[in-house]
Amino acid sequence: MTETPADRPTSINIVGAGTMGSGIALAGLYAGFQVGLFDVAEAVLEQAEAYLLKHLERKDMLAARQRLRLATDLAALPPADLWLEAVPEDLELKRRVIAEIEAHVAPETIIATNTSTLSVTALAAAADRPQRVVGLHFFNPAAVLPLVEVIRAQATSPATIDRALAAAHALGKTPVVVADSPGFIVNRVARPFYGEALRLLGEGVADVASIDRAVESAGFKMGPFRLMDLIGIDINFTAANSVYAQTFFEPRFRPHRIQQQMVAQGALGRKTGSGFYDYGAGHEPELVAWPSAGQAGRVMVAGQAWAAGLLTLLARGGGERVEDGSQAQAAFVVAGQEEDLPQLLALVDSQLPPGRPLFVQANDVSLAQAEGWLGGSDRLVGFDAWFAADARSMTLAAGPAVGAQVRQRAEALVGSLGRLPLWIVESPALILPRIVAMLVNEAAFAVGDGIAEAATIDQAMQLGANYPHGPLAWGQRLGWERTAEVLDHLHDEYAEERYRVAPQLRRWARRGYQLKSRS
Repeated sequence: MTETPADRPTSINIVGAGTMGSGIALAGLYAGFQVGLFDVAEAVLEQAEAYLLKHLERKDMLAARQRLRLATDLAALPPADLWLEAVPEDLELKRRVIAEIEAHVAPETIIATNTSTLSVTALAAAADRPQRVVGLHFFNPAAVLPLVEVIRAQATSPATIDRALAAAHALGKTPVVVADSPGFIVNRVARPFYGEALRLLGEGVADVASIDRAVESAGFKMGPFRLMDLIGIDINFTAANSVYAQTFFEPRFRPHRIQQQMVAQGALGRKTGSGFYDYGAGHEPELVAWPSAGQAGRVMVAGQAWAAGLLTLLARGGGERVEDGSQAQAAFVVAGQEEDLPQLLALVDSQLPPGRPLFVQANDVSLAQAEGWLGGSDRLVGFDAWFAADARSMTLAAGPAVGAQVRQRAEALVGSLGRLPLWIVESPALILPRIVAMLVNEAAFAVGDGIAEAATIDQAMQLGANYPHGPLAWGQRLGWERTAEVLDHLHDEYAEERYRVAPQLRRWARRGYQLKSRS
């Protein structure tokens, strides 16, 4: 469809004046739209009006108030190019609202739902003309984030999709067309970001702050717990349950009891003053002081498989790579199991002087497994070699026999490499490899399920979830084969289908597939 000035949407009516409805209304006012905003509660409308005026004033756009109509009666709203429901995420409520909207609008008017996880096909079935119903999923804050998922239901007509795309463009947004599937792109692919973090917390691997620091050190704007507090733990938990139920209880999407307990006690995040963090009395999550590179000294590095970036870090930290372990202050063994890791680890251990830290990659190997190869060790430290170049922290794990002196030496060396040392309890694939590999895997599942093309999924995750990289581009850079090895390690350790490798990812790994860039 080639849009002409006559085709360009100029008006929108929004049903539901809560956070999302008022945010979409603000986006409409910014874009020059005539905006109608409905809610059954006068108090909610007053709150929404105050929010809109505050933000319009900041942009010196108070005159845009003349283009806003508030109403508690649908019949009081003028005709519009687009009607959009933004009521709470309840299937039957949304179906009732869509039917009510249809009763008030002309036959050619398109009706959109801002659902984040519900089936647009099921919602559209409430309309007499389901072909004119489409999903338009905005992201919070709707006036700021550029992405809009345009969801094609089973009956949605091509003309409706074209007009929905035109509306999204007119609102200044970047639309991506998505098949109707639980969670669409962003809320589906992002599930492991929260789910694996909650499992790490529930298993006692690390505390909230450490998990967030590890994740934020890789370029995420917010760690999973800070983000859940911002979104609202109840909203995030509802999305998790919705995707889980709609996928017929797929193990990858299983919600976690920690969220359930927090919702039950009303600790919902910023909006209640407490969640995973305490926001009372002006409290904010502590900002991290990331270390600068120092003098690393003499270090032995053995193997190649998981060493991306480690040698560069060593040089930047003023370190000297030595071939003779007896001359080293520490050693890193970064070989994969296909490089005879047990034999190489034993060889390095025999050369390194007592009391010197012996780091072993713990991305596809467990620390307990490596200790077993050595017959026990009082200086073996598992570390995240995979993200040595990509993260400003380095996750470390040590067995019970490792004493304080070895830990202190390990911390000093990691700090001299310009990385924040984060000690955790031994766990398969540590923190970042576990979370990122699962994000890559879920994106690969989405491609295999025909939800969208790889480039579209990457674009959606960067624009809608503010990820530092598209998960599939990240997976390609980290290596499809390495990603599959991390997932296989998790599957072996937990024996859960949750960690099975997506067939699409396995095929990419076998073929050395290169993603197509967006044209």
